[in-house]
Amino acid sequence: MSEQQHDPAPSSQFTDERIVNWLIDECRDVGNHISTLTTSGDRILAAGSTVIALTATVAIGGGKGYLLMWLPLGISVVVVHALYLNYVALGMIGYKKGLENEILRRTGLPLIALQSRILHGGSGRRLKGMLLIGAAVYAGAMGLGLAQAYHALSPGAWGHERAWLYMTLTIASVVVGLGVNGYFLWTQRGAARIAEEKVAHMFG
Repeated sequence: MSEQQHDPAPSSQFTDERIVNWLIDECRDVGNHISTLTTSGDRILAAGSTVIALTATVAIGGGKGYLLMWLPLGISVVVVHALYLNYVALGMIGYKKGLENEILRRTGLPLIALQSRILHGGSGRRLKGMLLIGAAVYAGAMGLGLAQAYHALSPGAWGHERAWLYMTLTIASVVVGLGVNGYFLWTQRGAARIAEEKVAHMFG
């Protein structure tokens, strides 16, 4: 007990220095993770779009139009995945911004570049561009899928005996896809700000 009482108190200067160094290292690591995540997301989005485009080409050119009824569902999966990755990236950007603010508060100097603000603006533009392209592609896929399902109602068409089932499933996939995409789009709002506030609350 007496030894604990006589132990020298840790230097606040040393403690602050260690904390600032940790914050800087963490900022750099998070920045690298954001870049990796963005690159991976773009690659997955490009690969998914290519597969969907090839499927549509085979369906139209190969006389297998019934495959088009699955097109809205496939596009929904790719768009949802892209929105999820963007949500994770926004959270990490907010986390990095919070760390940068803490470094600035402790030192009075921006010891690490305020990259998160640039990333946040770029992510917003990227999301808008992705939404415009995704909406256009999804609208086209929805039209093709519903047209093919409606075509099945014609006597002699593929799947005519189960035409109403295919029509129902296609409409259901479109509605569910719109709902899920809308939910993931809604989660993007304030994702970076919430993460930034959590960092501020953590350090008091």
